[in-house]
Amino acid sequence: MNSANVIGRIPKSEPDAGRAQLILGLLPSLNQFLLNAISPVILPGLKELAKASMGEFEPGQIMFDILYGQKQLHMGYADRTGIQPEQFQETFARKLQEPAKDFVGFSIIEPLRNAGFHIFAVYIMPEFRDSNMMQNGLAYLEAEAKKMGSPYISLSTAHGNGIAFSTLGYGETTSNYRKKLTKE
Repeated sequence: MNSANVIGRIPKSEPDAGRAQLILGLLPSLNQFLLNAISPVILPGLKELAKASMGEFEPGQIMFDILYGQKQLHMGYADRTGIQPEQFQETFARKLQEPAKDFVGFSIIEPLRNAGFHIFAVYIMPEFRDSNMMQNGLAYLEAEAKKMGSPYISLSTAHGNGIAFSTLGYGETTSNYRKKLTKE
């Protein structure tokens, strides 16, 4: 990842007084203290995503994978103060002191060896789903993938989201289907 591991996405035009910038940062692996601090903020989103996956994964396993580096967690925050790019890293660190305040959402990625990296999950808080925050976050992840020399970036999503991602340049390659074999 880049040296700062924090990005601020500024709208191309002058920001409106109430328009938020996205502050996105990568959380370090092997930091149980930090993961414990942010887990109450991301667990509801992880549970929502796990429920939609029909048991494909459990939130606890994802937290374990993040802790030990098999997956990487980026957290996003809204900032309406009009900070400058040189303040993004400092602002992200401050946001982690109160992780629920201004929380936009998160992304979880899986670095793949020769095939680039895979966006395992993206969660956006309901109040930000009609904004451009996810588009800005994906632009950040794509830029990071390019810096790493990744030839591809892939993601898995609910089938209904395919049109939105195709407008961002993603092409459908395969579809995953899941069938429950045991009765409850």
